[in-house]
Amino acid sequence: MQSQITTQLPYTQDDFKLLRDAIYTYSGIFISDDYQGIFMRRLERRLLMLAMDSFHEYYYYLKYDQQNNDEFKKLMDVITIKETYFFREVDQMKTLVNEVIPELRREKPRETIKIWSAACSTGEEAYTIAMLCIEKGYHLGNSRVEIFANDISQEAVQKAKQGVYKQTSFRNTDQAYLHRFFTEHEKGTFKIRDEAKEPVNFFCINLLDHNRLTFLPTFDVIFCRNLLIYFNEHSKRNVIETFYQKLYPERYLFLGHSESLINFTYLFKLRHFQHSLVYQRA
Repeated sequence: MQSQITTQLPYTQDDFKLLRDAIYTYSGIFISDDYQGIFMRRLERRLLMLAMDSFHEYYYYLKYDQQNNDEFKKLMDVITIKETYFFREVDQMKTLVNEVIPELRREKPRETIKIWSAACSTGEEAYTIAMLCIEKGYHLGNSRVEIFANDISQEAVQKAKQGVYKQTSFRNTDQAYLHRFFTEHEKGTFKIRDEAKEPVNFFCINLLDHNRLTFLPTFDVIFCRNLLIYFNEHSKRNVIETFYQKLYPERYLFLGHSESLINFTYLFKLRHFQHSLVYQRA
């Protein structure tokens, strides 16, 4: 069933398909017909910012204006969903700090443990990992934890770097963490302390940009939760193969609870921990 959400500006099915295909080519995100209304409503915000009155005009601006190299990046800020919060799917975090990292520290006692929070949105996941690692003392010593976090949205990455959050980001946060790792900011917001910022490196990158991804290090753990559901099979395969290449052998990939690698058993096997099921690189 297609979305019944309407826009102020009229559009045709051809407008929708042209814009959807352009965004898919750039980002790998495929907008199904079910989300057509939501998608076009969000696109409309960008048209209004540019004082345009036609989706067709915007498509040509997006595709053919040679002075317009950053428009796709700005568009990602408008259409991507940035809904997340601290300590989301916390059982996976418990598995990370109580089982996975201790195992890694035993196996590589003098090496830095590298964790990648892929598609990190506004940073809550990466900072949650940092807080839990600091609590365990994993930020100290030779086998300390270093966290890399990326998103395709420049706006999301900038907010993550600022580290200022509204109350909605703390819906699943124990008050003890709020008091230890945050200071009260302005207008009912909270700012993360430098102690939790220090282990995290934020950057903007598209997970399908293989040229830029080559500059990333090899990781011990990758988190990529609730992103693959927005990809079609081709884009999903590209991303999973990238994760395979960027993980050390027998290292770990955390996905969202609704996501599966059933078609990628030649790359990853499922491993049972006390609190979670985690994919392990072959």
